[in-house]
Amino acid sequence: MSDHERRNREFWDADADDYQAEHAPDLDAAPRAWGVWRIPESELNVLGDVRGLDVLEHGCGDARWSVTLAAEGARVFGLDQSRGQLRHARALLHEAAHAVPLVCASGEAVPLADGSFDLVFCDHGAMSFCDPDHSVPEVARLLRPGGRLVFSQSTPWPYLAWDFERERVTRRLRRSYFGMRRFDDGGGQG
Repeated sequence: MSDHERRNREFWDADADDYQAEHAPDLDAAPRAWGVWRIPESELNVLGDVRGLDVLEHGCGDARWSVTLAAEGARVFGLDQSRGQLRHARALLHEAAHAVPLVCASGEAVPLADGSFDLVFCDHGAMSFCDPDHSVPEVARLLRPGGRLVFSQSTPWPYLAWDFERERVTRRLRRSYFGMRRFDDGGGQG
């Protein structure tokens, strides 16, 4: 496991409970919506009809998307590196009575067979926090011919201007945009 993967796991394991307490109400209000802006999938239609598809939620967190897509007839796997987030996923899946296998692993080295999925999707999960030099080829390996990768990320600009001492976005860039490979603050999230 690389240093950034270890830091990412430590951050999300430590933050899972607080993250869920803060964000679960918004996620519950719009379970089939993308990103922090909760843009409805019905407006974007990037996933399409998932009935009968083998789907990997790549960085599933508490697996709310997985629950929703399983209810629509997809055969879903949830992958996340954080044991803390997967604990929340297991509770949510138990409550929803859906059988969604969960895998605790990095999005850079997924312990699943080549060509296992018709669709790999990520709502700010693994594609934000993994090195794309590793995660993109890994997704390509997991997809069947004609399969699709669908993902969303937030803009890196607030991250690049974030002042960690004052805990706010400033008007000054504090990190270089050039060469940025993933969200990584060097001490936790990333």
